[in-house]
Amino acid sequence: MCLAGSVLREQLYLVCSSLAISPSIDPLREAKTRVKMILAKRLTARLLAKDVNETIFTAQAGRASMQAIRNSIIGSQGAPCFSHCKDSPQEQSRVHAFPVLPMCARLYVLNDHLCHGHIHSSKQQPWNSVRCKLITSDAKSASAGKAAAVQAEFAKAGISAEVTQKVLKQYKPYLSWDVETKLRPALQSWLQELGIEQLSQQLQKVQRLLVCTPQERTEVYLWLVSKGVNAAMIQQKAPRVMTRELRAVQSTFEALQQAAALSDEQICTLFHKHSEALAYGPERLLGTFQAVSTMLGVPMTLDTFRDVVLAASSRLFSTNPSTLLRRVTFFCQLYATGSHVAKTALICGVFRTSEALMQIRAATLREQLGWDSEQLKQKLSAFPKLLNSEPSTIACNIHAMQGAGFSQTQVWAMCTQQPALLGLKWTSDTSVEKVHFVTLLLGLRLDDIAARPPLLTYSVSGFLGPRVWFLYQTGAIEAPNTVMASGLFGYINCSNMSFSKRFSASSAFPSLVFDSVFIDHWKQRWDFLRKHMKLSVETIAAHQGLLLASLPDRLAPRWQLLSSIASERADFMAQDHLTALATLSDQDFAQVIRAFG
Repeated sequence: MCLAGSVLREQLYLVCSSLAISPSIDPLREAKTRVKMILAKRLTARLLAKDVNETIFTAQAGRASMQAIRNSIIGSQGAPCFSHCKDSPQEQSRVHAFPVLPMCARLYVLNDHLCHGHIHSSKQQPWNSVRCKLITSDAKSASAGKAAAVQAEFAKAGISAEVTQKVLKQYKPYLSWDVETKLRPALQSWLQELGIEQLSQQLQKVQRLLVCTPQERTEVYLWLVSKGVNAAMIQQKAPRVMTRELRAVQSTFEALQQAAALSDEQICTLFHKHSEALAYGPERLLGTFQAVSTMLGVPMTLDTFRDVVLAASSRLFSTNPSTLLRRVTFFCQLYATGSHVAKTALICGVFRTSEALMQIRAATLREQLGWDSEQLKQKLSAFPKLLNSEPSTIACNIHAMQGAGFSQTQVWAMCTQQPALLGLKWTSDTSVEKVHFVTLLLGLRLDDIAARPPLLTYSVSGFLGPRVWFLYQTGAIEAPNTVMASGLFGYINCSNMSFSKRFSASSAFPSLVFDSVFIDHWKQRWDFLRKHMKLSVETIAAHQGLLLASLPDRLAPRWQLLSSIASERADFMAQDHLTALATLSDQDFAQVIRAFG
């Protein structure tokens, strides 16, 4: 009995040592509590047994063993004493001689290296490492299985693997959806509404489309229409809005209207400009309003505040309010020449650039253009948008301007006077067309342009062209290339209103009025010449009669006739007859055509 008691005491000591329990007045209770905690933890993780039955059996055996040890010690030896029961360094530990120990206790011995180095060989891995691998492997396996099931469901719906990968990459919550109760019904409802092809297209545009039903999206659409909002525009510019719950959209709409005291017309204008705003909750948007109000130093209910919000960059509401406030404040502290610059910064969207990039790009501008710190402040205060441009883009633009024939000195002077030139893409078709229009059609030299750099910021179709065309049609100038010599070139820079007052007086030119209708007619003509007839600016400059000929009565039908002949005869070139097309009467033009059979 004494031997049995000694063995039991040794076993209890080993159990307590393996669980990192110091001998105390009642070590059995503490050991039992610790074993229960470990059992619960391991059973929950499902990492210690291959199946549930084995785990339960092991836990029960562990509890029975602990109870037997307690009863034996109390009945035969009294309170246990551990002072003489520790294994000697030479004696092999007998911890594994007792198969009744719970699995969790045996594994924990390996984990904490409490067997004095006798059973933990150099080839065995620590349990922490094994446990981590098991958890990672289990998680990866479950995740991979779930992802495979989700992808298979998209495939069943007819969505290609390429589109599915794109959708799941952009909207990962789908991977956690239950296939049978959530994903499949969502796909089926949208398939019935749109069909496979349109659903595939919509998912590429709006990855989170499936979070709502077709009926819910229709409800949001109709409610916006009832409020006077162009819902079709919202759906095109910010399709994510239509996937929100109707209550959420209503809450955002009403919160903004009340905060800034916006009329129905003003709130509609706001959402037409900032469609993305409806995709966020009221707290986020009110935070943006408060940030703008703080930067401008005006209440949200003033017209000044509303005007700035309406004119602000389209990224205003998609930027975190704290980031917005921090970046604009940083910009104004370093580069602003006055408090008014905050308004310009918001409109130009300088908050799209981080503070670190602002400093890097500002330093690059000084180096590229030789600006001192005061010049840098002046230019950035007037054109904060420069800091949104990559230094490499600015360097390319400077190189392209020099490639167009301007000297380095001229480029520096032009960009100092008109910093907006640095933000233009000089290699684009629009910029190339602009240079050709000014030089070839208007006859300006590079020195003339360098002395008037704002010319290169104007649009050909919406600004320069209509003014020159009006002066040409009214007889104010003999030809577009005489505008400099006519003394009227200064009016080219005028606003539409000033130009109209000067040249549209009924006593001077009663038949023509410089207004939006006239500008639209010019745009149609220029578009026909450049895109339909595919004429270069140089060719148009050589046949300026094309600018006076009637588009519907002469240009369009005659060009169609010339093009049909060219398609039938390889030796006939339609562009060789532009003068006849523009200047001959109908009878003379018909004779020319008959000559070609």
